[in-house]
Amino acid sequence: MRAAVFQPGQKMMVCEVPDPQCGEGQLTIKVKRCGICGSDLHVTNPAEGFNLAPGTIIGHEFCGEIVDVGPGLGSLWKEGQRITAVPFMGCGQCANCAMGQPVWCAKSRTHTTGGVPGGFAEYVVVGAGESVRIPDSLSWAEGALIEPLAVGLHAVNLGQLSLGANVLVMGAGPIGLTVVACAKAAGAGKVIVADISTQRADLARAVGATEFLLSDERLAEEFARIAGGPPDVVFECVGAPGLIDQCTRLAAPRSTVVVVGVCMKPDQFIPTVPLSKELRLQFAMAYGKRDFEVAAELIARGRVDVSGMVTEVVGFGQFPDALEALRERTTQCKVLLDPEL
Repeated sequence: MRAAVFQPGQKMMVCEVPDPQCGEGQLTIKVKRCGICGSDLHVTNPAEGFNLAPGTIIGHEFCGEIVDVGPGLGSLWKEGQRITAVPFMGCGQCANCAMGQPVWCAKSRTHTTGGVPGGFAEYVVVGAGESVRIPDSLSWAEGALIEPLAVGLHAVNLGQLSLGANVLVMGAGPIGLTVVACAKAAGAGKVIVADISTQRADLARAVGATEFLLSDERLAEEFARIAGGPPDVVFECVGAPGLIDQCTRLAAPRSTVVVVGVCMKPDQFIPTVPLSKELRLQFAMAYGKRDFEVAAELIARGRVDVSGMVTEVVGFGQFPDALEALRERTTQCKVLLDPEL
């Protein structure tokens, strides 16, 4: 099969590799779409401390069609079914796996860093226990967006939003936008997005944002003007040094700050700020299987519309350059690989 493989110091290299073989309790899917995530940019950048082996295949925002069913699955799964999967393969035996939380399995392997080969390929093997069916009404592009939407859904659930809560989302990247969509679906009041660039202002409004603001010295004042006061919940969806401190200063007393952004550098904040406000500081890590199931339902029922987040679909020929282009600030939002192009 063709796959985009990691080579240190180079662009991803598209080449022929052996087809994957599914074992007991596993499924092989023919990849229909696989999104490029910010974490893909992190793990392929040795300067950020990752040490992927040459030839590693990553990619975790995938969906596709079952083409092979491993032993031990009986009639639970069939060839031709449309699925996605939590990109963590657990042991299938521990309590975390039983609860649909393979992220916390001590023996978990992930497609994100190539612990198990990922979805930037024609075929990928997934765990049946981590797999989720895609409703027939969803397009393949929407199927690939279930994973990032599950990130946003998990973060919003951890934020414990009350109905009518006023929300500030820091960052208009793909994860920030999925947080917006899920916050609106959860019954939030004003949902305001802030970013240092206005490039995604229209897209933020399209997924449900009440308003878009520049992240500058007037942000607190402008948020209060629109929402009537400071935010009840702040979501940090950037992952850059200084953002946690900024979020704690913007948050209302006795409110919540949810850290979703992945910051790969040392950071610091002044503890007396969140202490004096009695803030709840909550970190969000990935998702569980139930988040995938609910994300698929939200799209299928029209509760969220994230289709506008897809700004480009590329084949293997364009893929290495498309991934590299995302390392710089861009007008792109979500770029998907279609292995059949």
